[in-house]
Amino acid sequence: MKKTFALTLMSLAFLSFAGHAGEPLAGNEILTVQKGGVPDKVYKTNKPHLKVATYNIGKNDASGSVTDFTTLNAAVKNINADIITVVEIDNKTARSQKVDQLKEIADANHLHYAFGKALDFDGGEYGVGILSKYPIQRSQVVNLPSGKAEQRAVLMAQIAVPGFDSPVVMMAAHLDWQKDPTVRLMQARYLLDLSIGDAASDFKDIASSIKILAGDFNSTRDEQPLQEIRYFFNAVEKQGTDYRTWPAVNPAIDLDHIFTFKGQKWNVKQLTIPHDSANFTWSAASDHLPVIADLELTEQ
Repeated sequence: MKKTFALTLMSLAFLSFAGHAGEPLAGNEILTVQKGGVPDKVYKTNKPHLKVATYNIGKNDASGSVTDFTTLNAAVKNINADIITVVEIDNKTARSQKVDQLKEIADANHLHYAFGKALDFDGGEYGVGILSKYPIQRSQVVNLPSGKAEQRAVLMAQIAVPGFDSPVVMMAAHLDWQKDPTVRLMQARYLLDLSIGDAASDFKDIASSIKILAGDFNSTRDEQPLQEIRYFFNAVEKQGTDYRTWPAVNPAIDLDHIFTFKGQKWNVKQLTIPHDSANFTWSAASDHLPVIADLELTEQ
């Protein structure tokens, strides 16, 4: 077990070291009680409700341009979630005709949004985003360890959701795509460190905050990167669900996932991964299917 994980267990017990996580311990560190944070609360009635989704919208036509906003806008409308993490976003790239893709989708659906750049690409930017029915109070993009692979990032956004006693921190992630899982493992572990404050972020009391992690993890639920995510997060699951999301036209594997932090308890009221039907052709909007979860908070 990594040393940072050992420190993490104490963080979750509301203890923290005076030194920085990951530094060698000299043996004279002072153990202090963590002060403040989001208090625990059990909801017996009036349980807060939240509908969240994750959607990888990356789909290139034969020319390599990403321009079909009509279909994407219809897809987002059909998802109809309170908060959606969106992956593979172009921001003013040449292939998307210099359009701010996330803004186009947000404006068309009357949503708030935040964009997180992973890398400069094709004369513009490429990364992840968050769409929200409610104002985004703050956001921060954090680069994930990527080695010599393509740079990947997580976008963290604090959102005040009506009915909740404290804000929700949404984490939109996109992990490395290579078959070798080495980079994904580093990225998964860094997400864990971010979620409990062992890696720096701008979010106060992050360890005790309500957190939801979602995105394209380029791993199935049986692979080690997602097993590591489960160290601090619960996979949003519902018995009888077909979790496959890629390729959208005839799904084979589950790459897109939603997780809730273990500091909270949720009832999964409904979990939907819609397939092509007479009502909507999802494979015309993206090569991934969305994952949509209807959640009820039972413990903050």
